[in-house]
Amino acid sequence: MYQVMPVGVVAPKNTDDVQTIVTLAAENDLAIIARGGGTGLVGQALGFGIILDFTKHMNRIGNISEDGLSVTVEAGCILNDVNEALRPSSKFYPIDPQSSKHCTAGGTVATNAAGPHGVRYGATKDHIKDLTVVMANGDVCGINPKEEKNRLTPEARSRFSRVKEVLAQHHATIERNKPAVEKYSSGYNIFEALSGDNLDTTRLICGSEGTLALVTDVTFHILPIPKAVLTAAAYFDSYEKTAEATQIARSYGPSAIELLDKSYTNVGRGLSVTSDRFIDRDFQTMLLIEFEGDDAKALRDNAERLRAKLERENILLDWILLEAASERESLWMVRETVSDQLNNLPSRSRKVSTVEDGAVPLHNLPAYMAELKKILDRYGIAFTLYGHAGMGHIHCTTLVDIETAAGREQIAGATEEVFELITKLGGVLSAEHGDGFVRTPFLEKAFGKDVYGIFKEVKSALDPQNILNPQKIVGAQDGLFLHDIKFD
Repeated sequence: MYQVMPVGVVAPKNTDDVQTIVTLAAENDLAIIARGGGTGLVGQALGFGIILDFTKHMNRIGNISEDGLSVTVEAGCILNDVNEALRPSSKFYPIDPQSSKHCTAGGTVATNAAGPHGVRYGATKDHIKDLTVVMANGDVCGINPKEEKNRLTPEARSRFSRVKEVLAQHHATIERNKPAVEKYSSGYNIFEALSGDNLDTTRLICGSEGTLALVTDVTFHILPIPKAVLTAAAYFDSYEKTAEATQIARSYGPSAIELLDKSYTNVGRGLSVTSDRFIDRDFQTMLLIEFEGDDAKALRDNAERLRAKLERENILLDWILLEAASERESLWMVRETVSDQLNNLPSRSRKVSTVEDGAVPLHNLPAYMAELKKILDRYGIAFTLYGHAGMGHIHCTTLVDIETAAGREQIAGATEEVFELITKLGGVLSAEHGDGFVRTPFLEKAFGKDVYGIFKEVKSALDPQNILNPQKIVGAQDGLFLHDIKFD
């Protein structure tokens, strides 16, 4: 929802080009903002500085490693293109954000992206074998989960050593304040970066939105494509029952538990005859519950046990096994397509991406969904709920006329209340979309002064001039996010 005119745009052809422009920026005190596919929802890839557009040239995909366990790609590679290249080898990269047709490998690292199958596969940070980065002073380095394998210049080594000292010094504070959720992409990942005497620099850079270093290529761990996949559509008549069912379903080892509420599926009516058969019915919400493995019969037996459990708990409205791959694909197509449609509604009230990415501990999901609805109803804001319920992570699209003062007042008040609710329930403001312009002004309040102080020390150690994507993650803590609005 933001629009900022940059100083200029550069389309680098390789890491050397990135190094050159970052060095020039550092010498002239100019901001550098990395940009991939532009699919971010909170303004991370915008700013008054030099935009580095990685998509035009830096989109090459390397060969699968000799051991068949990894692939190296440049930062501007589209994620779907990576998986298309892997398909002939029966391998895949399992992180699957709904924007995978457009988002880039570098962008997913910048936001620690995840997706519907995060229940099984986690997030980007869990699949990085190696990164090539350009530091804020122009140094090119290779970083690895194992500190002794890092390839650092003397200056970079000094800067990372300072980060290590900061994290060690504040170890007790960091442990005490570690988020209680399985998935988070808010603030810096200081909570997993230091383990014993090992500084995992990849986990620190992953999710940092280009504010600590610029990723030019990434080596991802890859996996064999599952031999069997089974999906069920489970229907419920309330958000509360859906949240209860999600908690139960987690214990059955699914690869995805994806929530679609009725207002979401209504937008997807007419996309296909097949999908309409599953969404043209009476329900409040549906869960797409997916299982993966080697044995199709074992998956079916497991799904049947889950169905029986939900029926015994008297919370299941209906249950349909999607027998054909075409049926499964039709509903996942609804999930993907409606997300795009919500971004481009023709009405005056349009999607405002402020409260759309909160996550809470799974046991607090029923309370979160109930209270979230109350807040938005009280402000008179139309909304739809969808997303990765299996991780306690709900996407909430709010529809507001942002071009009016009344609309801006509505969303400002509701956003602050929802953020307070998420914090009270032990959650994080963003599970996979990042902070950007929207959430940065609330991070000190969400994490506390001590933790936010550590974020600032990390930023200062790695980017002392504050030229890498300034005002993102570390920025003004005033709660003001309605600026530089793009008016259509």
